[in-house]
Amino acid sequence: MKFPLVSIIIPVYNGSNYLKEAIDSALLQTYPNYEILVVNDGSNDNGKTRKVALSYGKKIRYYEKENGGVSSALNFAIKKMKGEYFSWLSHDDKYLEEKLSTEVSYLIENGLYDKKVILYSDYNLIDRKSKLVSNCIKDNYMLNLKPEYALLRGAVNGITMLIPKKAFEEHGLFDENLVAVQDYELWHKMFKTYKPIHIPVILAESRYHAKQVSNTSSKVISEGNPFWIKMIESITNYRKIKLEGSVYNYYEQMSIFLKETPYTKAFDHCVNKMNEIKLKNNNTNKPVISVIIPFYNRINMTIRAIKSVLNQTYKNYEIVLVNDGSSENVEKIQEIANKYKNINLINLKNNKGVANARNEGIKASTGEYIAFLDSDDEFLPNKLEIQIKEMLLRNGNVCHTSYIRKSNDNKVVINSGLYNGMISKKLIYNCLIATPTVMIKKEFLYKNNYLFDSTLTIGEDTCFWLTILKNDFLIGINKELSIVNVNEKSSAYDDKKQLIGCKTILKFLLNDEFYSRFDKEIAKLAESYCYYSNKINNNINNDVFHANSYFGRFKNSLRMDGFIMTFKKILIKLKKRIIR
Repeated sequence: MKFPLVSIIIPVYNGSNYLKEAIDSALLQTYPNYEILVVNDGSNDNGKTRKVALSYGKKIRYYEKENGGVSSALNFAIKKMKGEYFSWLSHDDKYLEEKLSTEVSYLIENGLYDKKVILYSDYNLIDRKSKLVSNCIKDNYMLNLKPEYALLRGAVNGITMLIPKKAFEEHGLFDENLVAVQDYELWHKMFKTYKPIHIPVILAESRYHAKQVSNTSSKVISEGNPFWIKMIESITNYRKIKLEGSVYNYYEQMSIFLKETPYTKAFDHCVNKMNEIKLKNNNTNKPVISVIIPFYNRINMTIRAIKSVLNQTYKNYEIVLVNDGSSENVEKIQEIANKYKNINLINLKNNKGVANARNEGIKASTGEYIAFLDSDDEFLPNKLEIQIKEMLLRNGNVCHTSYIRKSNDNKVVINSGLYNGMISKKLIYNCLIATPTVMIKKEFLYKNNYLFDSTLTIGEDTCFWLTILKNDFLIGINKELSIVNVNEKSSAYDDKKQLIGCKTILKFLLNDEFYSRFDKEIAKLAESYCYYSNKINNNINNDVFHANSYFGRFKNSLRMDGFIMTFKKILIKLKKRIIR
């Protein structure tokens, strides 16, 4: 194995209080081939910083220069470094022992040595006494899918990076005129030709304390706002659509991120862009929406559902009624269908379940968009109007909203519309999407040949959402626009139906190439499976009992590695029961 020389650069100014910890962490690296350069940037602490550095003798290369700021110290060291790779360590931060070995091994094992890539990782946040404050763990799946968000979501911490020296030769050094954004400004240039790759491992510890530049310099705001706007606008409209489904979505997601930062002008910039797009999209385009209502008996409820569509403020729709082989007289429904030209009644000979009925409705629909309404549920009057506006504004394929769950005179608002974005992983163990809240672009279904699995009776809707949202953006509207009526026979209150649903979804997940790798999320769903199994059967078998005990032991743990390894073995046993 090749061990390229890595240069660890430690710039320091009046850092005698933390410098020793930083140097010690560098010297403890398990990687065999590195050098340490410490650059004293004109400290004026009566030689305290110098004394700490000199105590290491030849273990480090020590330099002193006039004070010029951290950028000048880094640039000074880059010119002096002998390594093929640059690794920055702030004097008040620390490396974990395997930082360099993990990163170089990643390069070698993935054929990336000497390639145009820059690595970065997760890290811990520590306080001035080196006590853990939090784990800063980034979304690896999202960052590898959308590498631009390494910077646009503030995911990169400079001390976690491993940068080829050639990147500096190609893009230059840090801008010494900048105080607060000199690092991101340079990464932004480098990432145009060097691909950022996130390693989902904690490899460093970043210290938070009162004397940091981010806490003391007004430049954080004055430099940060224009720089963030520059980064935001450096993305082409084509790529904005690729990232978030539409230009509007891109600015909305940026505004959500920036709202939690001090960059208020950058936040306002995104909001203004969203308002501009809204004004441009205030057109008269009113596509046809096909509302599909499958029903089996429950005639009066079905008529109530139909009336809730007829009362919509948005009028360009059709209703596709699918009679799933009802044994009751459907003449009342036939009369309504005869009365309205935009109602199409399809009578199936045999009852084959709601999934098959919805599929028949999709095939018979003529609209550009499809909305689903179960026969016992209702739309609120402005449901279609609000939803289609959002779909058009965001150029979305799939949209859902919050809803009201109604039981007798009880009403509970379910804020499921908060589920927004690329959330397929979360749907594995906590799918709050209610079928009557969903609207889908028909072209999207046809292009991908998406239909409900008609062999499933419970959990078929969740499996469908998981299928269509694998790599697609879900538009969430946090407004309750539908009423989902439930009773004691509904799946939500029936333990046996819950068990069947869990089993159905687990079967789907464990046999799906994409989803089967999400062990932690599947484990959370399997906890529910174990719960309902035990609740119904008291003591069903040892495998499930042991699975439950492992959940209880590990579910509150920050590190679930041991749990996942153990649970994988349990899943092998459970899988034989679940999948058959």
